Amino acid sequence: MKKSLLIAALLLACQIIGWSQAKKPTIMVVPADAFCERYGFVQKVNSMGETVSTPDYSRAMKENADIRTLVAAMADFMAKNDFPIQSLEQELKRLQTEDAELAMMTGKNSGADVDETPLERLRRSAKADIILDLDYEIHRLGPQKQVSFNLQAIDAYSSKIISGNTGVSSAANVPLTSLLEECVLSFKDNFLSGLQHYFDDLFANGREISVTLLRYNNCPVDFEEEYTVNGEEYELAEIIEAWMADNTVEGRFTTAAKSANRLRFNQVRIPLYAQNMNGRDVAIDAEAFVKPLVRMLKKTPYKLTVGSSPRGLGDVWITIGDK
Repeated sequence: MKKSLLIAALLLACQIIGWSQAKKPTIMVVPADAFCERYGFVQKVNSMGETVSTPDYSRAMKENADIRTLVAAMADFMAKNDFPIQSLEQELKRLQTEDAELAMMTGKNSGADVDETPLERLRRSAKADIILDLDYEIHRLGPQKQVSFNLQAIDAYSSKIISGNTGVSSAANVPLTSLLEECVLSFKDNFLSGLQHYFDDLFANGREISVTLLRYNNCPVDFEEEYTVNGEEYELAEIIEAWMADNTVEGRFTTAAKSANRLRFNQVRIPLYAQNMNGRDVAIDAEAFVKPLVRMLKKTPYKLTVGSSPRGLGDVWITIGDK
């Protein structure tokens, strides 16, 4: 009995040490899309012939002192509760500096410019695990102010809401940070509990991502093509599903769509870390997770031309027949 208790205690101690060494998800506080739309902090982008509005975080942070104050205060609150914070403002400055440096770079011999597609620029963007989406309105009652706001914690990989709360401060003639702190303290425990539950779920069940495989019409095979594996004939789709089962956490994924030209996997649970080519454990996202699958499909017996394109941290497209 004593021996069993000792073993149990040792196992618990190892788990506690392991979890204490684990890296918590990185968090970034950003102005909500609704806030940016309401105050005109948007930029128009042409997407496949259609004009799409996207939040202009840089303008919002430069031109609206209130949102800058609230974002900074919320980030400070999260940091004080031991959640790592990635600064939106610093990340925007980094991207602007990179843009300026790339614009000035020319080849030493040819004078050619550095080429970068919009997709490649997106890949340089911030990679926070959790986005804290902050929307607020300031109500002025004479000399007094009152803040009402909505805060949602969103998984940057799956786009699912992890935790969310609304709050309304009392009316007072005090700094905005004080009114925000009052709102946050009213739901602090529930909000942090939701984040901690998400954190625990990551380590128990892995990150949740989506993977889509597409076929170009010049590809000589489709996902119904059969290959011999261990003396049995299997469709390419079945082989890919078997790979997913072997490489996801506890084989957890859902085949959302399956046809000759398209495969779609949702609720794909991937480990937080994987070994790189040097045998070192590194944090991975959707693109890094599918790299072994891409390499497999390039080899015998498949010998396919394969490309992969990330669509954010938690979604990746794999193409066969071309890159």
